Amino acid sequence: MASLKNSNPDTNIQNQIIKPGLQPLESGEIHVTDDIFGATINLTGQPLDIKQNIKPEQLFVKGKYLVTKNQRNDSVFMVFTLPDLKCIAAFGKKGRGPDEFSFPAIVETTEDSILFYIYEQENDKVYKVSAKHLSPKYYLTLPKQNISFGDKQIVFFDNNTAYYSASASKGKVIYYFNKDSLPQEKQIKDISIPGMKGSWTTYIGDFGTNKNLGRIAYAYKYYKRLKIIDLQTLNERDVIFDAEELAKGQSDIANLEPTNVTHFWGMSPNDEYFWMLYSGRTPIDVQRDNQNKKKFIFVEKYDWNGNPVKRYKLDDWGYFCVDEKRNTIYLASTASIYQLLKYSLPDSVKSVD
Repeated sequence: MASLKNSNPDTNIQNQIIKPGLQPLESGEIHVTDDIFGATINLTGQPLDIKQNIKPEQLFVKGKYLVTKNQRNDSVFMVFTLPDLKCIAAFGKKGRGPDEFSFPAIVETTEDSILFYIYEQENDKVYKVSAKHLSPKYYLTLPKQNISFGDKQIVFFDNNTAYYSASASKGKVIYYFNKDSLPQEKQIKDISIPGMKGSWTTYIGDFGTNKNLGRIAYAYKYYKRLKIIDLQTLNERDVIFDAEELAKGQSDIANLEPTNVTHFWGMSPNDEYFWMLYSGRTPIDVQRDNQNKKKFIFVEKYDWNGNPVKRYKLDDWGYFCVDEKRNTIYLASTASIYQLLKYSLPDSVKSVD
């Protein structure tokens, strides 16, 4: 049974619209086990016929489009129509020249006119990709932070405002950004784990938001725990699973060792739920299982208060996104001959024994 410890809410920072149906976020800690998901659901992937060599490492669905960021020197970004997977745009060149991309990331947005943004980690530049023109255009440069490594994960709410998680000198922080204010950047939450000393490697994780529900979610890679934040009250809830975790006080190099268990590997924020890709094994174990044709990875479903809803087991390994409107999981495989697989989420599927 989950237990809850209350904490005092912080002051309001941003008025958000809360949809009917989502309960107010009660702050504190919830301690759970994997049993809370109920029976795990086995899903079998359907390989999809992609004409292009894409090698995706990031993908998401918006409306009628599937967008991928690819491990290529050209066509770093591709846009496909659904469900026919016809490529209608391919752009972006790897490099350090003007408007080339060294370490880019797709940035999602709720704006109808913008399909997505691109964040270039090396120089903090942000580009817009409009839904009409499907080509990148420089937009702004985010404030630079005085740290040796920047790993911003960003979501734009509209043309002016964004939220992002970023490394700080003593851990990980969530910021609010407003293009038209001074200063543009404001720290709203420290998401370091109490009692845990560490730098950016300790708190590597996945960040996502839901504008309509007024929520932020953060999931930690080396701990099976999530932090949910209410943007209206700044109340926060920590969902903590019983699981093997990173040892306290390790160095940055030791944190990244392949002998450490890794938990969350990616987030797909959607309108009703957010979905997490979950390993629960060491990278060494994953590599061994993949080589022995025992490929699998989990997808976990949570509501926007952090309550676990369901757990699925996919028969491959890679990068993912979820399309709630089409009841579909897409997986870009890194362990098989297939570039992209589709998993249907029917009302009734076979449970794991």
